[in-house]
Amino acid sequence: MTSIQLLLQKMRGRIGMYLAQASLVRLAAFLRGYDLAIHGDGSQDDFLTDFRDWVHRRYSSTSKSWEDTITAVSADDRKALETFWQLFDEFNACHRYGSRAITIGEEMPPEPSA
Repeated sequence: MTSIQLLLQKMRGRIGMYLAQASLVRLAAFLRGYDLAIHGDGSQDDFLTDFRDWVHRRYSSTSKSWEDTITAVSADDRKALETFWQLFDEFNACHRYGSRAITIGEEMPPEPSA
């Protein structure tokens, strides 16, 4: 797992300890700030890029950020956070970073059909 995935696992169920207001947009901004603090050299945690690409494929959208894409298909911000956690779990079930990281631009395996 990447450092951001581990952080998200710690944050789960305790968003209020990390963010002043439970909001998917605020969570995304927090994660990007965390990533910048950890990888100040210009590199990026693979999770942020891979999750974005995965969300874009899932919702056939490439013009919005992953948080805006999720928010657009959710009734409100509370539902957007719930949807994020569901997608986070699905993504983690499909992508195992423990053995090796998926590199940017690498072809990811197709999603299982429902």
